[in-house]
Amino acid sequence: MTPDDKVWWEYKAGPNTEVHACQPLPDGRVLVVENGPCRILEIDRAGRIAKEIKLRPPPATVARHDQFRGTRKTAGGHYLLCRKGEHQVDELDGDGKVLRSIPVPGDVHECLLLPDGHLLIACGEGHKVEELDAELKVVWEINEHDLPGNPLQLMTGFQRLPNGNTIFCNYLGHGHLGQQPHFFEITRAKQIVWEFADHEHFKTVNQLQLLDLPGDPAKGEILR
Repeated sequence: MTPDDKVWWEYKAGPNTEVHACQPLPDGRVLVVENGPCRILEIDRAGRIAKEIKLRPPPATVARHDQFRGTRKTAGGHYLLCRKGEHQVDELDGDGKVLRSIPVPGDVHECLLLPDGHLLIACGEGHKVEELDAELKVVWEINEHDLPGNPLQLMTGFQRLPNGNTIFCNYLGHGHLGQQPHFFEITRAKQIVWEFADHEHFKTVNQLQLLDLPGDPAKGEILR
């Protein structure tokens, strides 16, 4: 959408399909992940599918709604795929081959490769966030009751800022509407810098992206 609400680009998924992840790519394509068909798509600006990677379907016990969440293509051409219902993140190469599977203590909603090579992972209703180093050791985390008066509910979207702080969405669905801020910025020392709560206009917030940081958001340059 343009600032004056005109549709600049769109992709319409087929029936019995849910889309919970998309990402603008530096080459102008848009990455989309489809629950149901179980595939990663890269779609060009004319709306054509330029690349398709078929994903291993989750077990039949995982409902379509719970198959996949936030998925990102890295600068190196790999994909970080959040398998929500299976509580794991798969790293795929550019052809879709699984390079490693990372267990997550919760129904993972987001995984991002940070500039230092660490992985930052939002664990959904696991009520926590983990930062893992290259050996997948936890080097930083926030747990359910680490922020006094602001317990972690369902951890979904986030953005790591250039100063090392992080903004996290604390999804308030599933019984917590109106009870806490929608999102907040915290330091590495787990101090809240500021928080946002507008329960008149927002029920809950799942994802966010700051647009006033250096870089071109249309090319994914500030997603880190």
